[in-house]
Amino acid sequence: MTVDAGKEIVKATINERLKVNKIHGASVAVINDGKIEWSRAYGVKEAGNTDPVTTETVFQCASIGKVITALAVLKLVEDGAVDLDEDVNNKLKRWRIKENENTEIQKVTLRHLLSHSAGLTDDYGFLGYGPKDEIPSLLQILNNDFPSKAKKILEIKTIPGVVERYSGGGYLIIQMLIEEISGSSFANYIQQQVFDPLKMVNSTYDYRPDKHHNISIAAGHRSNGKPLKNRKYNIYPEAAAAGPWTTAEDLARLIIGIQDAFHGKTNAILKKEAVQQLLKAQINNKGLGVNLKGIEQAEAFWHAGQNLGYTALLYGLTEKGKGAVVLLNSDGGERVMQEFITSVAIEYNWPVMKTYKSLEIPTEVQKRLAGRYVSANQSKELSIEQIKGTLIVKPSDSKKGHQLYRIGDNHYTFKNAQDYYKLSFDLNKNPKLVYTESIGKTIVLEKTK
Repeated sequence: MTVDAGKEIVKATINERLKVNKIHGASVAVINDGKIEWSRAYGVKEAGNTDPVTTETVFQCASIGKVITALAVLKLVEDGAVDLDEDVNNKLKRWRIKENENTEIQKVTLRHLLSHSAGLTDDYGFLGYGPKDEIPSLLQILNNDFPSKAKKILEIKTIPGVVERYSGGGYLIIQMLIEEISGSSFANYIQQQVFDPLKMVNSTYDYRPDKHHNISIAAGHRSNGKPLKNRKYNIYPEAAAAGPWTTAEDLARLIIGIQDAFHGKTNAILKKEAVQQLLKAQINNKGLGVNLKGIEQAEAFWHAGQNLGYTALLYGLTEKGKGAVVLLNSDGGERVMQEFITSVAIEYNWPVMKTYKSLEIPTEVQKRLAGRYVSANQSKELSIEQIKGTLIVKPSDSKKGHQLYRIGDNHYTFKNAQDYYKLSFDLNKNPKLVYTESIGKTIVLEKTK
């Protein structure tokens, strides 16, 4: 987050922010030095009820389940049962990706599915099912057959590996792949290969954990604080993409498991080589099942989740044993989650997610920075204009400009983008702009006027 010069950073307690944002309950955990340093629960499980949220109360974590799925399928890669770069149709039997002109050029691989670059265009989310609905099988969802509520047929619309486009459907293909190879149900495989080894004792893929196992759940709520209509939660049979129930502490154990594997610790959930692939930028800022944050290198991995009635967010640092998780029983909790993670980043001195106060850019410096900058191969062009005491950066292929903020000595960025973009200037004999966008992608542009 970037705060304008002169403005104060407002501080508040978690309970205060929950109340202002009409959120009834939260569960959080903070990792430091490779262990869970503390966890807390706030508020109540359900509006109109005094039953408090505890650290063992389970929430839906929605798309954070994609991180769990990534770990699970990478176990199969380690075992040699499937290769990251082979045609996944080689291993699929009950359902296969339909071939077309795009797959003739490049077959769909597990690496593509995990990094949202397979060419699928189903985009975000699932509608979910109510307590009285008939629940479709995985095969019915993939085929878009009744009673599935799938919005689109899964088709490869672009050449695999070329375009990043979020696809929950891609993770359903991975779910099918895991079941085909393991010969087990997805839920049982995850239990044996991820939950048990990481001691995630309060995590489950059971559709109705409160009814079937008497597990304490947080009921879902809309962003206005009102309960869901005629239900406490939706059911998501799209397990690999959106299905887990879990706690903040269990997701913290997941983060620690990834960090331990990255550092090659004995008996880690995966070997170091597999996790290095997971935390490597595959396309833009996408790893395998995770989003990555950083400029010169991936310094953090993260994933958010949102189902009807719930939001969730996890962050873990790659090099250091630090991280945090927040789970909310509201589907309007994005701001509160960002505020919480930012507060932890400041307190524990993370290299990402911290709040910066922008520094003044003197008028004379603004004049020197303003101009047109072009890369040597003409592939990138930026203009910097001095407008009303600010600098506006505008790419040549866009009508929209972005205000330039200075957050350090010769360190410039855009508002709230300090973990993705860095600009620095060399204004000596041949003026240059060193521009870094996404992880490790640095371009040098020369000033032309």
